[in-house]
Amino acid sequence: MKNESGARRSMKFCEESINQFLEELGSDLSAPGGGSVAGLIAALASALNSMVYSLTVGKKSYIALDDNEKGIINKFQIECREFTTRSLELMEEDRDNFLKLMDSYKLPKETKEEKEKRALSIKENTIKSMEAPLVLARESLEFYKNLNVMAKYGNKMLLSDLGISAILLHSAIESSIVNVKVNLNGLRNEEFFEKIDNELHTIMEKSFSEKNNIMGLVNNIIYPN
Repeated sequence: MKNESGARRSMKFCEESINQFLEELGSDLSAPGGGSVAGLIAALASALNSMVYSLTVGKKSYIALDDNEKGIINKFQIECREFTTRSLELMEEDRDNFLKLMDSYKLPKETKEEKEKRALSIKENTIKSMEAPLVLARESLEFYKNLNVMAKYGNKMLLSDLGISAILLHSAIESSIVNVKVNLNGLRNEEFFEKIDNELHTIMEKSFSEKNNIMGLVNNIIYPN
């Protein structure tokens, strides 16, 4: 666990340079950490897929489509850009929730009352710390629908980029699940534990299947056996 001192709450990660973010990530600051990285990976996956849209819409193959197909592509292109923004929002939310959890651990614990207050705060903020990565895992799984639109209609010269987007999306999901589990582990006696645990297994299995389906399509075209 990183050092809690010096963690900045005011500046958003998306306002930093890449070098600045990486420097902080590799430092002893408590944030950014794995949860923030998961959000960034999801944003990279959607931004890369957005590039595929940008180099598909308006091109010859797109113009040849009927209005219904164009409408589908246009709708998902907008949703792709929105998911990039959403991923960055969850990246910030994860950082904020984690820092609140760290604050809980610093509460006094001298008296019985203080101990009870501290324990309750830790529990509440542990539950809160699961929210951003769990939402990111769910919404990233849903984003495969977006990738599949480009798998069908996207510029075939960019299939390698689509494949990388799928790989990154699966990595974001797997990373998010790790960040849920590290908090869920301390909540095994809660009634919601089994439900979330089962959901994590389902999300992982579906993501693995979706990623492999896209990569199978990509490899069959860019590197056939």
